[in-house]
Amino acid sequence: MAEMNMNPREKARLEEEKKNRKTRNKFILVGVIVVLMIALVIFVNSRLFYNVTTALTIGDTNYSVARMNYEYQKAYMNFNQTYGQYFGSLIDTSKSLKEQSCPFDANGGTWDDYFKQSAETNLTQLSAVYAKAIAEGYALTEDEAAEIDTAVESYRTYGKSIGFATLNKFLSAYFGTGNSEKTIRANMAEELIASRYADDVYASFTYTDDEIDAYYAENADSYDRVNVLYTLISAAANEDEGIDADTAKAAAEDKAKVILAGAGSSEEDFRAAVLKETEAEASETSYTVTSFLSRYEGSVERDDIAEGKVFSHSSDSGVYVVYILGTESNDYPTVNVRHILIKAVDADGDGTYSDAEKQTAYDAVKAIEDEWLAAGGTEEGFAALANEKSEDTGSNTNGGLYEQIYKGQMVTEFNDFCFGEREVGDYAIVYGENSAYAGYHLVYFSGENALYSRVLAENAMRQADGGAAISDLTADLTPVHASGWRLVMAG
Repeated sequence: MAEMNMNPREKARLEEEKKNRKTRNKFILVGVIVVLMIALVIFVNSRLFYNVTTALTIGDTNYSVARMNYEYQKAYMNFNQTYGQYFGSLIDTSKSLKEQSCPFDANGGTWDDYFKQSAETNLTQLSAVYAKAIAEGYALTEDEAAEIDTAVESYRTYGKSIGFATLNKFLSAYFGTGNSEKTIRANMAEELIASRYADDVYASFTYTDDEIDAYYAENADSYDRVNVLYTLISAAANEDEGIDADTAKAAAEDKAKVILAGAGSSEEDFRAAVLKETEAEASETSYTVTSFLSRYEGSVERDDIAEGKVFSHSSDSGVYVVYILGTESNDYPTVNVRHILIKAVDADGDGTYSDAEKQTAYDAVKAIEDEWLAAGGTEEGFAALANEKSEDTGSNTNGGLYEQIYKGQMVTEFNDFCFGEREVGDYAIVYGENSAYAGYHLVYFSGENALYSRVLAENAMRQADGGAAISDLTADLTPVHASGWRLVMAG
């Protein structure tokens, strides 16, 4: 009614204002939606999103996408470490894991499927063991907390060295989106507590010598060794020379017969026959009895295993001619040895160690030996110097001590010292070199330990019993994928 009394100009003004108000409201609504969309995008791409979104539920515990990313990356890195030089032939790192089939996946899945399954399996066991440990009063120790601090600082240093502006950015790239110092510390704490609990479970089993010896006797073929010399005569076809596969195989078998005829019954005769026919030295290797019989199945029987036995074995790649050097049981005492290692330094970076570089390492070890002898030459004094001066990070916090050393465990010169005729207190300087280092060891014989056969058997028994006990903890756990599962290592 009031509008009817308005003059035309006032009425027009009110209509225009009403129209503008509608327009402003529309713009405000659009603005709010845009702000919300931006906020959502920021949230989805933030660490918080990946830490609050559940990917897997195990029992009563929800695990985030960030945690599954962490477990996935650990599974990937462990696989890389396990397969080492073969990793590149299994996985093409230039392609997505989602695009590559995995030969280890029984269902014909991809490498992405394989690592997700590995992560799920590992986390299920960890979850069960950690929960049990906490229920029994386990908590992080000071040493474990210090171990975490050291690891975090090493990540910080490494990340900075390769160009990451912050530790969290490096950890997110290294362990998967959503990870940060906070998540890594929490994950490592769980792992250390669970690992200590599992170690205690394995250590809780005890066995008598009779039980251990009986186990070894029953499984001896899985541990005793067969040492052999062998040569492989290739049966590869050569189209350029007109040699097909059948012709190549026949030629290889003929050459094998000549070697067998000239091998005689001695190692020397076999080596000479191989060298004459192949113009190459025979190779030497060792198998467990079980693996030996499997490797040469059809060509040799269990009762044939004896020093001097010679036989041939056809395979897809050619014909093997094999000479058995003998068998070797593990009924010998392991030994305890302390050592102090000083590494040679490849000062010129040429990938090799010159005589001068080796001499520098030797002189340093000799000076340590002189210092030790001048102080009385005791085992306690040796241990103190090992902690102070050894460059072996695996033993320079426990007095340089390695216990239950078995034959072949150490580099050749170190091994020869360990298993020569020794008395407690014997010492020497020995050279050592492998793919990881070159240098000199000051070694000290601390004494004999358990028979290696018993070490092997007890370890196997403990692994079986401890593994069963740990598996029992996960028996009733069924992991359930949640909405965030599709985001695990998605980007």
